Amino acid sequence: MSDGITGKAIYKCTNCGAKHYLHNDDFYFEAESGSERGMGEEVQYSYELDEKCHNCDADIHLKFEVWEYPVGIINMTNEDASGAEIIESDFDIYHEPPREEHDEAVELVKSLVLFKFDAFAEAFVEFWVKSYKKSPQPTAIISFIGILLASVSLGLAIYTSEKARTEKLDKPQRYSEQFELLKNTEKNLNDLSEFISSKKGEIEATKNLIQELEQKRSELEPIVTANQETVDAIFLQQRKDFEKSIWTERGISFGLGILASLIASIIWHFVGRFKKSNKQRQSDA
Repeated sequence: MSDGITGKAIYKCTNCGAKHYLHNDDFYFEAESGSERGMGEEVQYSYELDEKCHNCDADIHLKFEVWEYPVGIINMTNEDASGAEIIESDFDIYHEPPREEHDEAVELVKSLVLFKFDAFAEAFVEFWVKSYKKSPQPTAIISFIGILLASVSLGLAIYTSEKARTEKLDKPQRYSEQFELLKNTEKNLNDLSEFISSKKGEIEATKNLIQELEQKRSELEPIVTANQETVDAIFLQQRKDFEKSIWTERGISFGLGILASLIASIIWHFVGRFKKSNKQRQSDA
């Protein structure tokens, strides 16, 4: 018996005349019966499809049958349609080449490195299903441990990112308070300087007092300058810390985005495979 049947078909809705197309990926032939004959085994494959017209939503039922005899040769085909007219169909037999076990792992790693998430998810689901059919219990245990580790890692990444963000928000507040204090000090000194300048004409008789005030001013200026340098140093360090932390956050966000895309793609392929399996079971029933 061969590994499967490939084919293509064109059919149109008898209600509205809209054309529909089936390709290799749309067919899921299954062997229904087989018997030994003079030149080997004869195998009957069949595939049934129930869907609605994409144009008028009318019900369409299709059935395709293929007989293989002898092995590797299509001996006969049969088609049946309800709600549609099959215009063209063509089928062929294929033999899947043997695959080494490590080939699947190579494809998984390659699709992940190339950021082909859809291909990775499809290969991962196929690999998981084969592993589960071969060893259900170990595969289930390993999958559970993997999901648990991924959940813990994701939670730790979110917690670390949130903690860093909170600390970053707290720092500017403390720096702003210090800056406000220094700013008020500088403002008071500037007010004192303006007061001295405005009163020079009125206190010529008190030059000594003015000289003392000027001396105090000259003593306070280094303090103001030193405080300004402190403020500049604080903001410079803050900017360095912010530039350092922002790349860490971007890396974490990028990693979380990749992980979320992988998980969503894997879940989507699991759901798609589950729907196809249910659809096939309903067709077989």
